Amino acid sequence: MLKTREYVMYELSSYASPKAKLTQMIKKGEIIQIIRGVYADSLSDPHLPVAGMIYSPSYISFETALAYHQMIPERVYEMKSAGFRLNKEKHYETPFGRYSFLYIPESVFPWALDTGQEQGHGFRLATPEKALLDTLYKIRKIQSKKAIQDLLFDDLRLSEDQVYALDWEMMSSLAPLYHSTTLQTLLRWKEHV
Repeated sequence: MLKTREYVMYELSSYASPKAKLTQMIKKGEIIQIIRGVYADSLSDPHLPVAGMIYSPSYISFETALAYHQMIPERVYEMKSAGFRLNKEKHYETPFGRYSFLYIPESVFPWALDTGQEQGHGFRLATPEKALLDTLYKIRKIQSKKAIQDLLFDDLRLSEDQVYALDWEMMSSLAPLYHSTTLQTLLRWKEHV
């Protein structure tokens, strides 16, 4: 079970020194400290909901969300999330793996989000469309339609059927909010397919 520091302190409130007991439990391996203030009972506890506990506001996106939506064939080893109140990227190495938080424009942050679920724990998640837009936003200045096509199908190894089945009307309305040359190229590519 995933736990915040407040929850653990409540559980340990019967001890004379809950902080000392928590330190002892961490040393004995009775509880896993993911980062300061976030704990788990086991390494088999859910990994994706931890992202929102580490940094908020954020949502799971990029290749992590594309894998969750089964749009890319590879397993993703880094949990990538989007956030807008970031001066620079944040990375956390944890017993659960690497968590990264990448900037996206505030104007696009609240749109096209779903809820995901892992072992009964919910978390915020980009829709497939938003995950693709976020991913391409981080790949700068692609200006040719051929380069976009190669990126989608050769580099990211997305399924052509799934890409064509995306909600392109919604993507067309969101893409301008990013102010991205790459996303403008994506929309031009789609018009000519």
